[in-house]
Amino acid sequence: MSPFVITPAQFRAARALVNWSQEDLARHAGVGIGSVRDVETERRSPEAGAVGAITRALQNGGILFVPGGVDAGPGVRLITNRPSIIRRPTTMTQWEGLPFNVEWHGKNVTVFVSQEVLDDLGGLTGRQPENIYIEVFDKHRGTILDGVARAIVNPDNYDASGRLYVRGRDIPELRL
Repeated sequence: MSPFVITPAQFRAARALVNWSQEDLARHAGVGIGSVRDVETERRSPEAGAVGAITRALQNGGILFVPGGVDAGPGVRLITNRPSIIRRPTTMTQWEGLPFNVEWHGKNVTVFVSQEVLDDLGGLTGRQPENIYIEVFDKHRGTILDGVARAIVNPDNYDASGRLYVRGRDIPELRL
């Protein structure tokens, strides 16, 4: 959750920047569509849990909330040091992990996140169905993309075909 107040206009602007409908935001945040509408329109005092979930979903989508200051009002912007997803993961490979494509400095990079990373992030044990790994990816998308940004600059993380592998060492939350 943000340490400062986020205005309804910031929530609407953030949703527009990531090109999500209210329904998309509700799904990403795991809240009802009514909660999203209420947060964006100030119709009623929103539930604190819903505001936190909506904030986290937008931050996972690549949004940085900017507080108002003496010289400027509050705003939102896209996080620039995070790769942009070109193609979401749709399948889990047995040996390489969860593949997806990102744009990084104008290049299309194929990324594989290891099963171990997804297991650790999702608190999973043993092999899971593909949809579970994709749900973990969606829930921890921002953390994973931050790990991709760390891994992408190290040539040792690429195979001979130019595919990038993200492992636990690339995810700060897993190095605690």
